[in-house]
Amino acid sequence: MLRRNRKWFSVFSLLVAAALVLSACGSGGGQQSGEGQQQGESQQAGGPDSPSYLRLNLGDEPPSLDPQLATDEVSFTIIGATYEGLVRQDPNGEIREGSGMAESWEVSEDGLTYTFHLRDAQWSDGKPVTANDFAFAWKRAMDPRTASQYSYIVYPYIKGGDAVAAACGDDGSCEGDDAKVEEALKNVGIEVVDDKTLKVTLSKNVPFFLNLLTFGSWQPVRQDIVEQYGDAFATDADKAVYNGPFIVKEWNHNNSLRIEKNPNYWDAENVKLDYVEFAMISDAAAYINAYEAGELDATGVPAEFKEQFEQNHPDELGRYADGATFYLVVNTTKKPWNNPKARQALSLAVDRETFINALNKGIGIPATSYTNPVITAPGEPGVSLEEKYVRPLNLIPTKADPAKAKELWQQALQEEGITDVPTLEFVGDNGDVVKTRLEFFQQQFKQNLGIDVQIVQVPFEERLERQRTQKFDIIMAGWGPDYDHPLTFLDMWVCDGPYNDGKYCNPEYDRLVEQLQNETDPAKQREIAIELEKLIAQDYPIIPIYHREVPYAQKPYVKNVIRRAIGYSPELKWAYTEGRGQ
Repeated sequence: MLRRNRKWFSVFSLLVAAALVLSACGSGGGQQSGEGQQQGESQQAGGPDSPSYLRLNLGDEPPSLDPQLATDEVSFTIIGATYEGLVRQDPNGEIREGSGMAESWEVSEDGLTYTFHLRDAQWSDGKPVTANDFAFAWKRAMDPRTASQYSYIVYPYIKGGDAVAAACGDDGSCEGDDAKVEEALKNVGIEVVDDKTLKVTLSKNVPFFLNLLTFGSWQPVRQDIVEQYGDAFATDADKAVYNGPFIVKEWNHNNSLRIEKNPNYWDAENVKLDYVEFAMISDAAAYINAYEAGELDATGVPAEFKEQFEQNHPDELGRYADGATFYLVVNTTKKPWNNPKARQALSLAVDRETFINALNKGIGIPATSYTNPVITAPGEPGVSLEEKYVRPLNLIPTKADPAKAKELWQQALQEEGITDVPTLEFVGDNGDVVKTRLEFFQQQFKQNLGIDVQIVQVPFEERLERQRTQKFDIIMAGWGPDYDHPLTFLDMWVCDGPYNDGKYCNPEYDRLVEQLQNETDPAKQREIAIELEKLIAQDYPIIPIYHREVPYAQKPYVKNVIRRAIGYSPELKWAYTEGRGQ
């Protein structure tokens, strides 16, 4: 994701409970409003059903449907269906002229200037989509007063963006700095030539710039609508307008969300779904039962249910690599986690092979490095950086090493002057599948390090807040790619990184990331990325556990739901049902 498109996953940003459900195209249970009418309506023979609809599950309440404030996979799934940027990936993942709001574009010889020509398109209220909608949104994303966690995916790439990010000073407070921010925004390389022409000047040549534009933070928003609703913008279905294939029609918070086909979308004739009903159920047994009962059209299949589905639904099962890497975050603001030896000990206490084989039933790849295998090696199309260059280095062991772990742990405690280790809080999302995985780590840490760990499960949004505010000792999280370049993973752990929730800080790591950001030679980019992976395996800003693969089940009448590692997933623009039956 979603990244993300972080994955975002992210991810985009990808988050444990939601990702276990959502990346497999939804799951969950509960009868939705209007079910009786839906079940009884007819369908066309030999074509999309009429009506054509899906019942899926988000797993959780979307924390934000504001494109510039959203950070998680749950939110970006809805944003990806209801907004459209200058470009949109086609079903094969390619970006072509005319795929989104931009009908065409030109790029200068030095690769620094893009001139986009917008198509005739409308927002859901009938007003035209203009170049200003993009200029306003991009400036809003980089504006420090917006406090977007994803500002870093916008401002470094636009000429003058760094000055905007720095306009509020080192303390991050913007009080009294409005004039500085406004002046900096006037000077960024974003020019509205006319209503249908947007000229963008980059700070450096960015080969993956068009790929970046598919990500949620780059989606347009209407200035008048944002100003009308203020902080309430996009908090309800009727507090936003949409320019994508669908609109948010109903949003029953913490319960359900319904999107419907946008009749004003420029490519509406190719959108076959009339609507999608999303539930918000995190309990695996509930959404599996709902699928079995025919109340869901697709579902993620946690490892605990793998054999059941292989026996009962072998023809409905599928699997794909979604680009997510899962890892443990430790709070380095607390002792002994400030000591690299403590973090190394935690890593050596985890048996990744057992995690994959026992808990995940062999689904996924033990992480011997951080960057996910779906990321391409710079300059080598179709070649995985991780598979070709990093995995052979065996930087992180797949088997636990209790003796070495205990040795390093005792050294860390002694160096930090700790004689009595308190019970540690391991925070995770609600849900039985998540609980099983947290209990695995709880047992590993007790057995291999003698650490007592208390599991604390909280609602999705609360877990995000705890993660952002360092109210944890250990937390499990995941990240998916936002674009196809190692930076989408590796730039997360710089000292002031907005997703660096463990507050790790190493000037050498920051130096290497800056070097990678500015390097244009693909071979040197690969070398720097490998050096960063080596530093991660030495310093452990986070503790990589596994690269995820997602098993899912889907009813035979569901067609053209696109699942991908980079970009919105599931992509619903081309989806439809055929032969659902009565």
